Amino acid sequence: MSKAEVIQVLGQPQSTRASGGVEYLIYSLSEGVSKPGTTLFPVSIEGQYFVQLVGGRVESYGRVGDFDSTKDPTLNLNIKNK
Repeated sequence: MSKAEVIQVLGQPQSTRASGGVEYLIYSLSEGVSKPGTTLFPVSIEGQYFVQLVGGRVESYGRVGDFDSTKDPTLNLNIKNK
């Protein structure tokens, strides 16, 4: 996805940052949270999210501080007992 396509879907970012050929689009988005089975209004939790662009194309996305959010979070240690 290109930068223009991201902006078309999410709108203008709250801020942008760039470093070493990598550009970050920073968004402040809300998540709705509610307890199932209740009639209470949902609670909105606001957080910052980023879209990381490399060469003008999306490389990864997620919460600020959650780098490589599109990659598998598990780690294969490949340990063999002798």
